[in-house]
Amino acid sequence: MGAAGLPYRLALAYFRTMHLFQERLFADASRDVIDNMRTEVEGEDSEKLLGTDEAEYVAYLVGRWSIEPLVLDIEHPRVSDYQKMIPANQWPRGFDGRSGKSYPVQVIVYHVPYSGNEILFQCAASGGRIFGMNNGTVEGGFLELEIINWRNDLEEIKREANKILTNISINWNQLRNEVIVFNQELERQAKQIVQAKRAWYQRQKDQLASLGAPVLRPSDTSTVSTVPIILKKVVVKSTASSSFPATEWVIEDSIYEQILQMVHGGGVSMERHPKVYADKDEEGLRDHFVTLLSPHFHSVTGETFNRTGKTDIMIRHDGKNVFVAECKFWKGIRAFYATIDQILGYLTWRDSKAAVVCFVPNKEVKPVLQQIESETAKHPCFVKYHSKKADGWYNFEFHLKDDTTRSVKLAILCFHFPSGQNRPETAGNPV
Repeated sequence: MGAAGLPYRLALAYFRTMHLFQERLFADASRDVIDNMRTEVEGEDSEKLLGTDEAEYVAYLVGRWSIEPLVLDIEHPRVSDYQKMIPANQWPRGFDGRSGKSYPVQVIVYHVPYSGNEILFQCAASGGRIFGMNNGTVEGGFLELEIINWRNDLEEIKREANKILTNISINWNQLRNEVIVFNQELERQAKQIVQAKRAWYQRQKDQLASLGAPVLRPSDTSTVSTVPIILKKVVVKSTASSSFPATEWVIEDSIYEQILQMVHGGGVSMERHPKVYADKDEEGLRDHFVTLLSPHFHSVTGETFNRTGKTDIMIRHDGKNVFVAECKFWKGIRAFYATIDQILGYLTWRDSKAAVVCFVPNKEVKPVLQQIESETAKHPCFVKYHSKKADGWYNFEFHLKDDTTRSVKLAILCFHFPSGQNRPETAGNPV
């Protein structure tokens, strides 16, 4: 199936700060969903659409385009803080500061865990916008809300936080009801769109056959099919035409990129709030990424991001691993090579995707990144260094240990966790 709906799902940029529940009406957003679903159906070729069971394809569309309601754990937020320099003219009345100078103030950050479609944070219910809503930032599986501690009054901070969380709860509940109604109507609309397109293709097919000449059928020149992974909902796999036999499976490059973007964003968020993760081991940090990714992706098998062993994050399809990630603390280049060996050992199919999530405990992270860039090529299965996507994010290509014709895309994502956090795994790690 195509990926026509992905731009809508990704319309909320990572780490974007927004005016919560104020930026657009849900009715407008839901119309975009229907339009994008229609675009996907319009883009399917005739052989696939006519050769697929209609009920299964409609079920696939419902799974793909259903809007997952937000689930907010408002009762159990986490908190952190940081220092911010604010100009004197922006302080409350009565502050004794010199004009033109900035002064430090503590900023309290409430981190509200959430799951669901984060685009809903932008949307207002049809009943109208609630004024006085705060700005918020979606980052690493949390809705982050900042409160400036102007007067060192903790009770005032608590009252302000309760007020913000109450307003969020009101908006959240109003939206949830509209999302439920939209999802209930989605099957009917999907069926209408599919039936119209299938009828159009059938008319074309009948007209072509009426010409009296043999109809040339497309031949199968592809040896790789894509795993129909969608956002959150379980996909019903379409029935392939007999002219297109099933071969090997991979995840689409666009899905792989989304996974890496979310891992990178989650890791950067963890770097910014080290106290929250200070006592986590590899398994605990791995669980953070599983929690971050699981609400957003789901494979046809329902086994997305399974955990086997201690640190694995996997996507499996048809009994094979098509995506594997390993979360490891940096313990030197030899241990890094061993992690790559471990990754390659999990993968057996051509064009698989993988990642190493590396937590660097060293005081200085730059020498480690330089070593990864310069010495990864010395691994015996190395094929190519593709790109540096961001600081600490490198894309490589390797081949499987026993078959040089089968390639693996391997991303290395590094995050800095200085050894002062006193994890037992980090003791004595070499550069």
